[in-house]
Amino acid sequence: MGKNLKVISQTAAVILAGFAVAILASSIIGAWAFIPLAIVYWTLIFCIVKPSKNDLKNIFTCPPVHLRYILLAFAPALFGIVSFAWGLRHVSGAILIAMWILFAVVNPVAEELFWRAYLLDNLSWKPIYRIIFSTVMFMISHLMWGVFSVTIRSYIMILPLLIMGLTWGYVYHKTQSLKWCVIAHFLVDIMNLSVWVFLNIYIPPVIQ
Repeated sequence: MGKNLKVISQTAAVILAGFAVAILASSIIGAWAFIPLAIVYWTLIFCIVKPSKNDLKNIFTCPPVHLRYILLAFAPALFGIVSFAWGLRHVSGAILIAMWILFAVVNPVAEELFWRAYLLDNLSWKPIYRIIFSTVMFMISHLMWGVFSVTIRSYIMILPLLIMGLTWGYVYHKTQSLKWCVIAHFLVDIMNLSVWVFLNIYIPPVIQ
């Protein structure tokens, strides 16, 4: 019980701190608040998880897993194909492109380490409850980005986030590897054009 309470408290702290930074920063620099939010969010996650170099290396050196789990991990990326095609014309500016790539590289590692591996490995509940809890918290955590992003605070985002959380939680539980979850998450973050969505330069037509 004590360990569960610690993990739940850490989860709440990450979310509450994220909201505080998003609200404060957006009141000063508007949608550019995504930069300090990302820095604080990732820092908190790495401080809690404390991954070693070996842990990070092992993300991409997992033992062979059944093809069905690999395909399942990539299924949520299908949501991003249409959105990517719609928004590709907004991709411009060397600095924004660099930020986009950096976000897509760091964010999947940080989020999968925390929302999947850390929560599922450190809660003592039955697997289904751990996956549901991590998914719900994963969904709530994304609302912090919605403080300044019209797209992310839309109810349209509920289904994709729900599917991502449940799918990647299940894949991690069955394989005990983050490799395919991280790679799939990378593709999702690339295809959702995160930086342009954060800055409201690109708002998918289904949300407008």
